[in-house]
Amino acid sequence: MYVIIGKYGVHMEEIGLVLTHPTGISFALTQDEAIGLMRFIKVYNDAIATVLRNTEPRIQRIAIDERSKVSKRATGRRKQPQ
Repeated sequence: MYVIIGKYGVHMEEIGLVLTHPTGISFALTQDEAIGLMRFIKVYNDAIATVLRNTEPRIQRIAIDERSKVSKRATGRRKQPQ
């Protein structure tokens, strides 16, 4: 199976996981190294998500005040324009 993650091509071979950069540089990870990478990503998942959220301009940060009644407003049908 070959997939593209960001700018890297990724596929499995007998030796393990192979990451290939568009310039042709490849990183061949053994199964143990691939599992180590997965564990690293899992441990630092929240930190990675925070960095992405703070640097990604398309994602808006929304602060919700749980004591506010704004989120408990009634919803209903809107009138259709004539």
